[in-house]
Amino acid sequence: MTFARPELLLLALLAVPEIALVVLRAPALRASVEALAGPALRRRAGAAFAAAAAIGAAAGVLFILSAAAALAGPSWGRRGSVAERSGVEAAFVIDASRSMGAVDSGISRAEASKEIVRSLLRREGAAGRRASFSIVAAKGDAVLLAPMTEDLAALEDALEYVGPDAITAVGTNLERGIEAGLSSFTESRAGDRLLVLLSDGGELAGSARRAAEKAARSRARLIVVGVGGSEPAPVPGPDGAPIVDERGSRVASALEEARLAAVAAAAGGRYLEASDPGTSAALAAELASAAAGGTRIEYSSADRSGDFALAALAFLIVAILAEALSTRRALP
Repeated sequence: MTFARPELLLLALLAVPEIALVVLRAPALRASVEALAGPALRRRAGAAFAAAAAIGAAAGVLFILSAAAALAGPSWGRRGSVAERSGVEAAFVIDASRSMGAVDSGISRAEASKEIVRSLLRREGAAGRRASFSIVAAKGDAVLLAPMTEDLAALEDALEYVGPDAITAVGTNLERGIEAGLSSFTESRAGDRLLVLLSDGGELAGSARRAAEKAARSRARLIVVGVGGSEPAPVPGPDGAPIVDERGSRVASALEEARLAAVAAAAGGRYLEASDPGTSAALAAELASAAAGGTRIEYSSADRSGDFALAALAFLIVAILAEALSTRRALP
């Protein structure tokens, strides 16, 4: 189960004061009902009140919990729908943190990432398919270097600016990068959407998995390309010299394959590695498949907000009726 607005689940905490209020009020209300009923019917009136009050209290708590869940936007399961698609929009989100300057097998991770994108753009240009692309650089924050466009020359120019100096914010926040990539898609629903994340997996802030779940909800296919080697490589600083920590040791970085694979899985996407010779061809095949268009079945997570809203309404009605009957049935 996932939630579109998980922060609203905090509203469920309102059930705690509701329970406390019921517990504090119940003895005094029961005593009042028993006094009104008179000595002969006191026991029966008290028992009837207690039963109705307990039902009302339970219904009130369940109303709060159901309402909080409904507002949070729960979804689970998969729902298919027939859609007519043509063309494709693809957003490239390239990790521009310092660790991407590390060199594996004679080439930096940043250059390896840009070469993959260049190769893909040139293939698409030769194929003449209906496709638009955007380029996002992600570091401690994210910046859109090229908005969604079919101008391949402009896209290649934008690639030259991908690097740690393109963003002043330090660290690595892949969540911001994925969100910026999603925002670069146009409002048109005519084509499919691909989001390609190229990174070594280092993450110092945010949650790429959370952003991946958001990508799935927005019907964007996420493809994660892991860049780097399994052996740690020195991370260069602004002057090109290796960065050292406070103890004077060199900072090194390796590909975090498991983390990136988990990000792809969270969106129901695909994980590839830049070192695999077939990666460029696999990306080209993904684009070709998306650009093919035609009628297809699209699957999305089924929104269950309505189910919880109906449950909340039912519990509210029960709570109101129980409140009314707690005294009416208890009295002669």
